[in-house]
Amino acid sequence: MINYDLILQKQKLLGADRFTLAANANETMCLHFNFDRHWRVFDSKAAVFRNAENRYLILEIINDRVKIPWEMLTQVGDFDVSVLGYEKNKVLTSDKAIITVGESLLPEDYRTLSPTEELFERFRRECTAEAYEGFRDETEELRRTNASDRLEYAERLAEAQQEKADALKAKDDEIKLIEQTHSAEVKEYRNTVLSLERQLEEYREKAESWDLVDRAIQGKTLGNSALWNGGSEEYSLPMLNTSSVKSFAARHFDSNLREIGLDLSSVTEFSEVFLNKDSIRRLVLKNTQNVQSYDNLVCGCTSVRYLDLGDLTNCTGLTSLATDAVMLEKVKFRNMCSVVYMEDAFYNCSALREIDGVFDMRTINDATYAFDYTPSLETIRFKENTIAQPIAFAQSISLTRESLMSIANGLSPEHPQTVILSRLAVENAFPTDEEKNAFLAFIREEKGWETSFNKKSYLSRPYHIMP
Repeated sequence: MINYDLILQKQKLLGADRFTLAANANETMCLHFNFDRHWRVFDSKAAVFRNAENRYLILEIINDRVKIPWEMLTQVGDFDVSVLGYEKNKVLTSDKAIITVGESLLPEDYRTLSPTEELFERFRRECTAEAYEGFRDETEELRRTNASDRLEYAERLAEAQQEKADALKAKDDEIKLIEQTHSAEVKEYRNTVLSLERQLEEYREKAESWDLVDRAIQGKTLGNSALWNGGSEEYSLPMLNTSSVKSFAARHFDSNLREIGLDLSSVTEFSEVFLNKDSIRRLVLKNTQNVQSYDNLVCGCTSVRYLDLGDLTNCTGLTSLATDAVMLEKVKFRNMCSVVYMEDAFYNCSALREIDGVFDMRTINDATYAFDYTPSLETIRFKENTIAQPIAFAQSISLTRESLMSIANGLSPEHPQTVILSRLAVENAFPTDEEKNAFLAFIREEKGWETSFNKKSYLSRPYHIMP
């Protein structure tokens, strides 16, 4: 799912001039609204769309997001969008934003045109369901009036069940008679079945002890070819038993691999293995307690969406881990306690929303640009009092209140520096002046750090050079 960010400042809808949509997409693109404090009083919000044919569609905004209906994307040109918030007799409206739709080359036969359910259609459906609930009492009354009929049917059913039981008993008696007549033959067959079952169990134990995948991979690593050749189509290998493989290289995986899980029990170095591989979308790593470096692991992977790094107990290097992985949405790790280098770790991960893990920054030598250009980042956690280097979240406009508090608590009072935050993120998380001032005072007075709301981090660069 692709999210495009729009910003609501009072009645002004901003951000639509920063992107252009491609025509004929369906169920794959969303608008993500960043509401200021004036909109938070409304529990219900809706997006109003209008295309060039003056057709209106009104869709409910859920969790600050709404899918862009395909009806707005069928023609190259512009369509309008506006936002309204409502509660009882209160209504707040925004001005309209104009969104441009560019041409795509999707053939007519491949277009999916599933009708979009409007807000009012959903209300009508829910009201119908509520009305249906109202007929339940009447239905229950009808059921009570037919109690005598049900009792009669129950008696007939009991009689039928008794007849069935009698028939089954007669059948069992017949089977016993046949068994008695052919007892010797039955005994011989049973012994044969037991013997076959024992042989099957022996073969099963042998099969479980043979690790054919492991043997195949060991042989492959001796050459320069890919570990797996999936042909010309995309394919997935959710989890492989590679516990005995001691080293990996980028050449071991072909360009059609979409998903893979690896056992890194015997690996200490795992850098650049998926560098610039555009096809990979999901990467899960297990038994990683011996890995010491993930430098440039998925750097330049423009399709990767999920990354599980496993245990980082002995990992010291995350340099350019996911630099320019613009579709990456979630990263997961645990036991980070030894990392020294984090330069560019998540630089330009523009779709990154969640980092599931706790950053222990005590051993970090340099985290320069680590979180630069992460506008979608919502969830991040730090171990308390471990951040001792300047750190910047200048473009992280989506950080939640919990994430901002974790950043503040993570600052080390023994090594005061400067933390750069997004003004929009702080205002959204702390909507009142009292809350915002208390948050900033905590950073300034309790932690001894300086805060800045520069639009661009003093660490930021005009462009990034791929390794």
